Amino acid sequence: MAPLFCVLAALAVLALAIPSRADIAVDGTWKQGPLKEEYTVQKWLSACGPAPVSGSNGGGETVSIHLEGDELAILGGGRVFRSNECYDQMPTLVRETHTRDPSGKVWRTRCTTPPSDPRRAAINTLVQISSDKHIDLVETGRYEISIADGRCTADIKRTRGFDLVAAEAPVATTAPPAQTATAATTSAATPKPCIAPGDPARLEVRPSRKLLRTGDVFAFRALVLDAAGCATRTGTSWALADPTASKRGLSLDAGGRLTVLPDATEGVYELVASAAGKSARVTVEVASPSRYDELLAASGLNDAGESEGVSAVAISGETLGGADAQAEDGSRRRRTLFLEIVGTLVVVLAAVAFIGNRRSKLAAALEREAQERHEERLREVEERRQAKRDKHEAAMRAHELSLAEANRLAAEEAAGQSSGPTRMLCPACRRDYDAGSLYCPQDSNRLVPINGPVGTGPLGSICPTCKRGFDPGVKLCPHDKDELVPYALFASRNPAAVAPTRGKICPTCGGRFDGNAVFCGKDGTALVLIN
Repeated sequence: MAPLFCVLAALAVLALAIPSRADIAVDGTWKQGPLKEEYTVQKWLSACGPAPVSGSNGGGETVSIHLEGDELAILGGGRVFRSNECYDQMPTLVRETHTRDPSGKVWRTRCTTPPSDPRRAAINTLVQISSDKHIDLVETGRYEISIADGRCTADIKRTRGFDLVAAEAPVATTAPPAQTATAATTSAATPKPCIAPGDPARLEVRPSRKLLRTGDVFAFRALVLDAAGCATRTGTSWALADPTASKRGLSLDAGGRLTVLPDATEGVYELVASAAGKSARVTVEVASPSRYDELLAASGLNDAGESEGVSAVAISGETLGGADAQAEDGSRRRRTLFLEIVGTLVVVLAAVAFIGNRRSKLAAALEREAQERHEERLREVEERRQAKRDKHEAAMRAHELSLAEANRLAAEEAAGQSSGPTRMLCPACRRDYDAGSLYCPQDSNRLVPINGPVGTGPLGSICPTCKRGFDPGVKLCPHDKDELVPYALFASRNPAAVAPTRGKICPTCGGRFDGNAVFCGKDGTALVLIN
């Protein structure tokens, strides 16, 4: 707590030491000059798109300029600009530094883009009250676009002037009819309300309703007025009424600058402006560029997509009369203002600490959930990879076994060929044939070389339906699904099937066989009787 009291004590000293800005009178209506942009292209590649071109646009619009505390606020021309921000409306620009000259007539602001942004920018904005009737705005900077082929670089100088049209007149105090004489007597001693504003009495926010496209940036204006309608130096803060709106593409800074990201969710949102313990709400409707014109036409808003009304809330129900304002000296007002600032600062610090604590807990919970989801995805990916590896290894093992078996058969066949012609054996009926035969004429089973004495080894089986023979170990006929029987059993049950008959011929190759043959020994085709 000790550092906090030191900070508050320092603020108290500064508040009492700050000189009065009564000599700065800019409140009023001004005429906006054209916006001139001068580009100096250092290097530009075709992949970056068209090179920027110097020129000017706008000019002649009427704007309202006021002092909001120590900052200058310019309202009109389709936007709200304050001296503590950069004039460039690039969405990713973030304020880096801001200073105000001791004279109170010069403001300097520097804005940059994040280092990760491929569209880099560094902007310096200068706002200067050159005279009682003229204000200059000068902005310089550099834009850089990083692409695969290189970098595009261009420097910018942007200028705009403002000329006074009509100063804002002091608001007169109207006395009740019964006290007309008293009011007339004391009016000469009453300070001008706009030079020495009174206590905060009313919070006004403009516009009360705004229609924005996705990708737009807009700054709302919040004023804290005294009972006479003059702007006070009471600070204001801004927040989203629904904090989850930030997850749907909306970003709001403490000064009322709302950024709608290009991928923001369309819908209606509320913003809350707070000052001196009171809050006023404004409504923002976000629409895609394709639906903007249709919604604007049906909304009843002006051409800028804004309502003409103001969202206002009373801060205090009491007002100060002329005699009270005359009796209060400047030091007392400064002390009162300081106490209000200190009280507001304490509340803001407590709110910031509370919100920061909640956000840190929420961020930790979100981080844990994200980590758990990430670990689950990693496990799933690893399981899929392991399954693919197992499947691949199984396929490789089967392939290697197949290759080994093929090599073995090839070696055996080569060994058999090298030893000269060998006889062939039917694994089903155990009949042997010359080396030129491939299929058994009796059962169409593929012949194999004789590796040992004829008659050794297990007998194969034969299908009782189609009479095809198969190697030992086959249980069912693949052609008609009948259960196979040993050849000897088949021959004993069907003597006619193995008894000699008249000769047969192969309808495919024309080969002739005896009556006992059923299939061609050359190609395995079923034989037919010779007529």
